[in-house]
Parts: sequence; C-alpha cells; structure tokens
Amino acid sequence: MKMLKTVDAAKKEIKELQDFVFLVENYEVTTVEQKILKEYAYVGSMVKVVENINKEFGPDTIDKTFVSNLLQIKPQDELHKRLKSNYLLKTRHTRK
Repeated sequence: MKMLKTVDAAKKEIKELQDFVFLVENYEVTTVEQKILKEYAYVGSMVKVVENINKEFGPDTIDKTFVSNLLQIKPQDELHKRLKSNYLLKTRHTRK
C-alpha cells in the first residue's frame, strides 16, 4: 500500500492522471509512429506494442529497438514528451 498523501497532493495527482487519460484517449493518430506511442500509452510494454503493431500491419513491421529509439528521440508532441519522460525513469537503472 502506498503512503498516505496530503489531500492537496492527492488532488494534484488525480488531476495529472485525468489529464494524461484525456490526452491519450483524444490523441490523433496519423502515422505509424503516433500509433506506436498511443499503443505504448495503453499497454506500457515494448514487447506488447511490437506484437500488436506487427499483428495489425504485418510481421516484422517494427521491433523492440525501433520502439525504444522512438521513445528516446526528441518529442514531437505532449504525449510523446510524457511517454519519453516515463520511459527514461522506468529504464534509468539500465543506463547507469
């Protein structure tokens, strides 16, 4: 169980999560890269993203390295910026 927060901190976290959910659900997909970012926002796993994209667009369309590189390049929009930040925090231990 997480530590209890102050009411103000909890309200701030709820607002941030609601903003993220709204951003992902209303994200306009026009490229394969944007589709990958949206899929990653939903599943949070590069392996699952690769499986789902390859099922939709055909085998060997992308690989894990492609997704990793996409998450690390300069962000093109707000969703990409948030996903990159989260990915870098998530993988911080492997880059030290």
